[in-house]
Amino acid sequence: MRTPIFPILIISVLSSFGDLYSQDAGKGKPVETDGEVHSDLKSLDKEYYEYYFKTLPNTDIIEKEKLEYNLIRSLKFELRKIDPEKMSPEELKKVNSSSVRYERVFEDSIWMRGIRKQMGFIRFREYMYVIVYEKYYCFISYEMNPSRYIQTPFQVQLIFKRDSNYNSTLPQP
Repeated sequence: MRTPIFPILIISVLSSFGDLYSQDAGKGKPVETDGEVHSDLKSLDKEYYEYYFKTLPNTDIIEKEKLEYNLIRSLKFELRKIDPEKMSPEELKKVNSSSVRYERVFEDSIWMRGIRKQMGFIRFREYMYVIVYEKYYCFISYEMNPSRYIQTPFQVQLIFKRDSNYNSTLPQP
């Protein structure tokens, strides 16, 4: 029977490369003394590591600010269009994150299904919000996530509370 020379040759070459690699990998390891890698605790890698995590931005705060910016900007634009007499620049300055309430809504909600039946022109998207300021209710939908990107809304529908169901005065067009 013949001796398989080719597989033996491959194994011997790979094992020699493995020995060389293991020697090179050992050179980059830090020296351990008494179970601690850094006995003086003044290493730059530790300092870099700590500084990196101290300077990471809080993405939750940034996303909330972008969402509020998108929602409030869209609401102000609609308020200016619908009620220009009442919505002076001073009044629009009062519309801010502390004076509004908002919530993300979903199309499988019983209330949103009812709105879809009543207002057939509203097109649902993945990112839909209802924002409330004083007597104004605004439905806003976006094509992309408004907490990640500053953008214009896909669709906006503004309604406002009436003083009475029977006596209502609409703003002048």
